Amino acid sequence: MSTPNAPSRDRVVAMVAKILKLDAAKISGSDRLREDLGMDSLASLELLSCISDELDVDIELDEAMELVTIDDACSFVDRVTLEQRGASAAS
Repeated sequence: MSTPNAPSRDRVVAMVAKILKLDAAKISGSDRLREDLGMDSLASLELLSCISDELDVDIELDEAMELVTIDDACSFVDRVTLEQRGASAAS
């Protein structure tokens, strides 16, 4: 996956920190959502909801299952955002 841009990274990290009640400054891109940060299935669904609502990015469940690290989540948001902009520009 590509390197995430700073604005989306900051927002995704802030969402994860809020959901898991962690210090955002201590979350790194290589942190694994489940193993390192302790995200359970309920928190995962909450994160997907936050990403959808706050960043206007829809995530299919099968795509969400592929998000293992913070970097994965940030790169996914960046990629889908670019795809949605491209699709709306082509309309």
